[in-house]
Amino acid sequence: MAEQGINVPIGPAIVEFGEDTEKVTFNITKGGIQFKAKTNKQDVTVDQYGDTPVKSIMKGRTCEVTVPFALHDIEKLSKVIPNSTFTKSGVAPAEKFKLSVKSQAGFDLLSNAKQLIIKPTDPQATANDWITIPLAGALADPEYSFDSDNERIVNITFVGYPNVATGELYILGDETVV
Repeated sequence: MAEQGINVPIGPAIVEFGEDTEKVTFNITKGGIQFKAKTNKQDVTVDQYGDTPVKSIMKGRTCEVTVPFALHDIEKLSKVIPNSTFTKSGVAPAEKFKLSVKSQAGFDLLSNAKQLIIKPTDPQATANDWITIPLAGALADPEYSFDSDNERIVNITFVGYPNVATGELYILGDETVV
């Protein structure tokens, strides 16, 4: 019997933000979706061992997802640009769109947090390959280049917040497992 190779997954993904009728899918990206988690710790030292840690204590964790969204879809962007107002008028094909973005400090990003799921587009991928952030707050920072060499990308950053009831920050794999 021939040995199978090492199955190392690669390839693009999509991001679903929100649930049910409020779900927005970011499925056209340029540059790759990035998930990053970080654990912060405090090293404990004693005089007898100098700077050598004798133990470490976890102080917390963070996670964030960056989505380089490549479509100029103002309605979708309105779902991830906090403290903004989306308006449309007219009927297709003569619809008009406007997104008014406000700059006042103090907007609570947690107030708009929703579930986020990263789903690889590989046809062999299953829910075991997903990454879920049950409570993700969104920030979008457009950086448009108007030239013939670059795509206009909006980097959307989703920050994970812990569920205060369970302490859960993110889930690797199928969230339905009990």
